[in-house]
Amino acid sequence: MIPLACQIGTPEAAAAPADQQVIDRTAPGHFTAMPVSPWPPDWRYPFRATPVRPERIVYRLKGRIRDVAKLDAELSKACRRGAFIQRLNSIFRVRSADDRPIGIGWGSGVNLHDPEKRSHLDKVYLFDRQDTGLCAVWVAPLDTMIRHLDPSPAR
Repeated sequence: MIPLACQIGTPEAAAAPADQQVIDRTAPGHFTAMPVSPWPPDWRYPFRATPVRPERIVYRLKGRIRDVAKLDAELSKACRRGAFIQRLNSIFRVRSADDRPIGIGWGSGVNLHDPEKRSHLDKVYLFDRQDTGLCAVWVAPLDTMIRHLDPSPAR
């Protein structure tokens, strides 16, 4: 018999305990083993423009909007701040010759959010690009806009 002290010094004896401590690891794919990702996906929905329905177009201009209305710088600044805007963006529209729909708010308060009371009853307010930093408010007298009413019947 070989004494125990001599067996510890041999290479076979030194390798045997080391083999017992090796830990078997799973494959790197075990991190993605969940059936569903724990993080919500970053959805990118396609842009869909709001359809222009004929019953929403109230006025049809033969020329440009500059021929009928004047740009108001103070109301445009208020529009950018959200203090003078349409209640529902472009629910009523003006269709101009350049085929650009523009939203409408009336001085009587129809489709107009005006907490600072800047509107007048005899005016029509036309909103171009309301939800952007380029919002422009055009003001036209109600009398001149009546001439441009759309003749198509409301549905």
